Amino acid sequence: MMSQSNLYVDIGHSAVKWRTQDSEVFSQCIDKFSEKSLPDNQPVWLSAVAHPQIVEAIEMEFSDVEVVKSLSHFGSLTIAYKEPLDLGSDRFLSMLGALKHFPDRNMLIIDVGSALTIDVVNDNGEHQGGLIMPGLEALRGSFAKFATNNQNLNSSSLQSSTDESWLSGTQKMLISSIKEQITGFESEQPDGIVILTGGSVRSLISELPETVNYFDNLVLDGLESYSKSMG
Repeated sequence: MMSQSNLYVDIGHSAVKWRTQDSEVFSQCIDKFSEKSLPDNQPVWLSAVAHPQIVEAIEMEFSDVEVVKSLSHFGSLTIAYKEPLDLGSDRFLSMLGALKHFPDRNMLIIDVGSALTIDVVNDNGEHQGGLIMPGLEALRGSFAKFATNNQNLNSSSLQSSTDESWLSGTQKMLISSIKEQITGFESEQPDGIVILTGGSVRSLISELPETVNYFDNLVLDGLESYSKSMG
């Protein structure tokens, strides 16, 4: 017999994450994921920024699936984009998740994943716009000669080989971009909240200011908020 506890699924570029209302978060790499891995909870609330074939497989497996799309207005959130569907559902849901944790606050939301996305929401829930930059993997793969998934270097030290210099340099580039956004935001909003999320942020967190708030699965938090608002 199927449980009626909601199932929240976040399909990103490189991994699928999911949880129920009462469970821990599970994750599988895209190339290893199967819809059979999911528990039989329904309804399913789903965000997908890539891999439509996975969405289709889940819709075939479950009878009650809600694929969440970005909306101009939802709850206290108003997005800045003229065309709401131009805004990825992951960014839309991250903002909803951030509002769940910090309502009525000015927020800078930084998602460090396959791409680096930055969004600002004011204390009225109005999205001020955002930025998209290459993530660490994209930066490191931008020259095939140096392409690698190694994320274990100490970025604070100079390196003694070309490959290690490339790894450290690209990490420094990403950290510098994030710090610049944090500094600019905090100068304008000294009482604002800085939120970090995303699958690649763990390798960078030690290099960033201690004032930031880290949430491991902000998209899933947003899916939960969305589902509860929809009743």
